Amino acid sequence: MKKILQQNRPLIGTGIFSSDQFIAKKIFQCKPDWLWICLEHSPYSLETIAPIAIDARLNGIMPIIRVGWNHPDLIKRAYDIGASGVMIPQVDNASEAEEAVKYSRYPPLGERGIAPWFASYLGLSLEEVFEKDKEENLLLLQMESLESLSNIDEILAVEGYDILIVGPTDLSASMGIHGDIHNEKIVDIMENLVEKATKAGKVLGSTFLDTNICEKWINKGYKFMNIADPLSLGTNQLKTEIDRLKKL
Repeated sequence: MKKILQQNRPLIGTGIFSSDQFIAKKIFQCKPDWLWICLEHSPYSLETIAPIAIDARLNGIMPIIRVGWNHPDLIKRAYDIGASGVMIPQVDNASEAEEAVKYSRYPPLGERGIAPWFASYLGLSLEEVFEKDKEENLLLLQMESLESLSNIDEILAVEGYDILIVGPTDLSASMGIHGDIHNEKIVDIMENLVEKATKAGKVLGSTFLDTNICEKWINKGYKFMNIADPLSLGTNQLKTEIDRLKKL
């Protein structure tokens, strides 16, 4: 297991729903362990988020880039612009998990090409890039469907990735309960995964907006947790304060 994952505490991240570097800097001031940069559902490109990934690393924060699909070009370029970890959505079976590992790792573990664009901006030699890739870089797979759940033992048995991220929203849609992410069926699935993942040597993660829900799942064993939307978190607090002050 990578050193960063051996810490005796949860690793807390948050998302950035902007390509603005000044907004990124404000998030960095909050000192998350990692930053969720989504290229699956956002309008941003690798070009626009590359400076944010570099700056995150310079601030001691791991940029985790979620790519749009399990494709070698998308995965390779995400690492090459500076991702400390790449998240692969919709991994439904062991074969897809094995492909993700192959696309993400340098030979001999995989077949990822060597051209780390980010290295010169961090002052890293090629040898240091290889060492950091082996010791620090993460690969995260998302479980987001009933198909994935039905194959979860085989997926967990695949070697070469580090973290399984449960996506409660897409999972709820797959179950026909769209958006009901706190449904007891979702809760049961997530609880049952803890023992399985622990036995397989995989770290579990997920994402929620409500920090109380984040705390609940951290305590249940989900140690790689994302506070989904810092903008909503901030504006919700702002609205509460505006409403309070209006009543004075």
